[in-house]
Amino acid sequence: MAEAVLELVLNNLNSLIQKELGLFLGFDQDFNSLSSLLTTIKATLEDAEEKQFTDRAIKDWLLKLKDAAHILDDILDECATQVLEMECKGLSHKLASQIGDL
Repeated sequence: MAEAVLELVLNNLNSLIQKELGLFLGFDQDFNSLSSLLTTIKATLEDAEEKQFTDRAIKDWLLKLKDAAHILDDILDECATQVLEMECKGLSHKLASQIGDL
């Protein structure tokens, strides 16, 4: 379950960075490092998912990680929304200047 949440966050992060922020802000290398780290975390989660039924500490850790992943997903959604708003403002300014040139 936590693995699925992390997979969703990873996909959202990948999409946001590759499409918008990575090229704009120039941190593609950082993203590749983060992506690699999240892949390692995913493998650890697969093992933890199996152990959670016999180890309460692991179960608690997975619940906290799931909560953190949901918060991160919300932050990424907000970033994507702000990027779209910036693009829309940029397009509206560009359109207004083109109309003004007519």
